[in-house]
Amino acid sequence: MEKLPNDKFYLKDKDENKEVEQGVTIGKSRFIYIKDRLAGGKVFVNEDKSTYLRTGGPSEIAGEVNLTRELYKRGFPVPKLLETGTLPNGDVYYIEQSMGEDVFGDIFREETKTSGHVSDKSFDKFAGVIRKYYEAQFNLSNFVPHDRNALARMTILETVMRNHPPSDKMREMFTMAYERASQKLLSLPWGYIQSDLNAFNVLKDGVIDFEMAGFGPVGYDILMSVYFGRMWPADRVAYVFTDEQITRYIAEVDKAAQDKNLPALSLYTDDFLILKTIWASGGDKESYSPDFLQWRVRVRDWSIKQYLTDKKIDTNQFESVGRQV
Repeated sequence: MEKLPNDKFYLKDKDENKEVEQGVTIGKSRFIYIKDRLAGGKVFVNEDKSTYLRTGGPSEIAGEVNLTRELYKRGFPVPKLLETGTLPNGDVYYIEQSMGEDVFGDIFREETKTSGHVSDKSFDKFAGVIRKYYEAQFNLSNFVPHDRNALARMTILETVMRNHPPSDKMREMFTMAYERASQKLLSLPWGYIQSDLNAFNVLKDGVIDFEMAGFGPVGYDILMSVYFGRMWPADRVAYVFTDEQITRYIAEVDKAAQDKNLPALSLYTDDFLILKTIWASGGDKESYSPDFLQWRVRVRDWSIKQYLTDKKIDTNQFESVGRQV
């Protein structure tokens, strides 16, 4: 490994007014900066895009390395880890095999710009990758014990309560909805959960970005993956799935679950959505605009009210609900 700072370059980001790491050289491979990671650290890709480098703190990276290796062994479509190590600046890294050149999120974004929604062809390819993921998640040998603390971590509850706690008016309802959904989901088997499963973390050969992964009810991340686009206001949405695409997808997931003697997971959609809208309201002010964060809080609070009055949470209404003042 070459010594820093010879293998490290910086470029001033005018919008964020911060230094952005642009490259790292390890052995004979040059890795180019892609983005910052949600849990801290950075993501890089080598010049031919055959491998990715992920950096972070020692404890976080160690956890991801162990989890990814375990998921790979258990049949999940995740990257094969090739190398781990420590950079001269103290950051720990791991190198993983590429799961494909383009994330589905980028493909979907271009199609949405062109025709207003994702094409059926691309959607079906995405669903095919997720199928491999839930075939592993629904495997009895991959189930884990229930853990309410794991559920709180999955929904980043502590972060939500720090950044966007419920108002005095909503506090009791927030607690009631969280407890009700949590209790109901204890009736499902629990397994390995990616927690942020969406098209930007899926490529043609598998699923990436397990920095927020943990344990939770089977089906949570699988069903919530098709509602990702509806968690964003219209002027910021990256891609759009049609109702028909979502319906087909959920029907296939239900069948796969029932083939494994699990209940139809669509019965838990509203319970999942309560946890997902809570999770989505945990963003910090440094990463998102105040208007966007308030949009998500309004969606969360509306969903809670619907849930507690036994009304369906219609994700098609998120846009209008989030715009209300």
